[in-house]
Amino acid sequence: MKKGFFIAVSVLLSMFTYAQTVQDAQKEIDNENYFKARGILLKLLNDPAADKTEVAYYIGNAFLKNEDPDSAKIFYKMAVNPDPKNASFISYLASGRLALLAKDTTQVSKNFTRALQLTKSKNANVFYEIGDAYFRPAVFNLSAATSNLEEAHRLDSKNTTIMLELGDAHLENSTNDNSEGGKAMNLYEDAVQINDKLALGYIKMGRLDMGGRIYDQAIENFNKALQIDQRYPVVHKELGQAYYYTHQYDKMIQEFQTYINLSPGDTKARISLLTLLWNNKDYQKCADEAAKGLKSEPNNIDYLRYLIYSDYELKNYKDGYDAMQQLRKVPNIQLKPRDIIYAARLANSQGDTTQAFDLFSKAIANDSANCDLLGEYAKALYIAKHYDEASKQYVNKKNRCGDLSSLDIYYLGRAYLIIDDSINADTTFGEFIKRNPTSPDGYFWRARTNLKIGKLDDFLSLPYYQKYIEVASSDLVKYKANLVEAYIYLGTYYMEKQKDKAKAKESFEKAHDIDPNDQDVNEYLKQINK
Repeated sequence: MKKGFFIAVSVLLSMFTYAQTVQDAQKEIDNENYFKARGILLKLLNDPAADKTEVAYYIGNAFLKNEDPDSAKIFYKMAVNPDPKNASFISYLASGRLALLAKDTTQVSKNFTRALQLTKSKNANVFYEIGDAYFRPAVFNLSAATSNLEEAHRLDSKNTTIMLELGDAHLENSTNDNSEGGKAMNLYEDAVQINDKLALGYIKMGRLDMGGRIYDQAIENFNKALQIDQRYPVVHKELGQAYYYTHQYDKMIQEFQTYINLSPGDTKARISLLTLLWNNKDYQKCADEAAKGLKSEPNNIDYLRYLIYSDYELKNYKDGYDAMQQLRKVPNIQLKPRDIIYAARLANSQGDTTQAFDLFSKAIANDSANCDLLGEYAKALYIAKHYDEASKQYVNKKNRCGDLSSLDIYYLGRAYLIIDDSINADTTFGEFIKRNPTSPDGYFWRARTNLKIGKLDDFLSLPYYQKYIEVASSDLVKYKANLVEAYIYLGTYYMEKQKDKAKAKESFEKAHDIDPNDQDVNEYLKQINK
């Protein structure tokens, strides 16, 4: 077992010092307060009077439902009695859960059947646990889940925990049968009628509303749950998500912060907040929350990841790059696709082109349809003066994505021009002009391209320099150097082609007005005034 696992256990034990029972822990699991449930059960594990098999089994459930199957396996194994003559139904439930995690269908059925035989198929809780196992936290066999939960409900028709779980099973099947959603709502409503203080019932109804995008009604149901129990962590999380979808971001943050405060030490609670902040593109708050998490858990790589991603988006490139190097040095680290993308971006931002290109290649291998990433890689190649590779990468993006952005087209044209592929450069800048007729850049670079096409005295660039002057003259400061070049070309055309000294002089003088210190302009004026 990992050192971090033991640290987490010790933290939990220190937080739950008052006497509680397995039933209390079961209630917390049912209410999705898995962190609190683990604290109760881990303390009971050290209680000589407690049934260690039962306690270990429910600890496994608490870890599994909080998406930590590796820890769950440890405790399920503790609950298994290797002696079949003395094994309890709990032992067989644990063996069944382990078989589910191993995807061993034969052993799943064998162990669950044995658990039912030991209880003579009269224990509603056993049917409940089997039904729960078949679709929590991931669906393994929804039909088996529903049938077992229905039998549990038949044996104990007033048990609200079973009713809510059966409702969830019907809801899970609602994508295949619209009537299943109605069955789910009926069960939730019946449960609340039996116990009007059942906060989880209102949460379930709120979730059903969320699935139907009836957000106002969802918020109303979540608030009903809060009226019953203000300190119910999951409600604040659900309400925060509802506020997210209704663009009430300040309220969203507040609810998630409350959720975190009610689940101290619960890493997943803070990760949930970070995920929402990230999805909302609130990068500064995401970075701040990640930094807070790292203060209490400096080795938590998920916090580090969000800090890295946010640093890049906030243009804190050096900090992000350094943090990424720290992440990559973590022993046995398995970089996620997003890690590789941001590692490539950060390396590129720091001029670490060798690493950047290697990482971009890996990122694209992972997601060859990521059009933004293909464009980023092509631009990085261009900036690093790998012009031939850049042009090929832009063409690769066009082939895969069907189109290029205007910026992609601009850099592709520049790359073609630098590698002396003037024909493709001319066509590319023509496309840029078509998309951006008011931008001076397309006309300027198409003019430059045509300087390489044909003979110098053909003056193929004339219409493009003229158009450039027309469009760029609105900002003489910004386009100063290129305007001077355009007027020099125009003056040369009038002097050499048209033999019109007056118009040539006029063009050179306009260039001089823009930049009196340009040596070429002054030399042309000196010659034309002789």
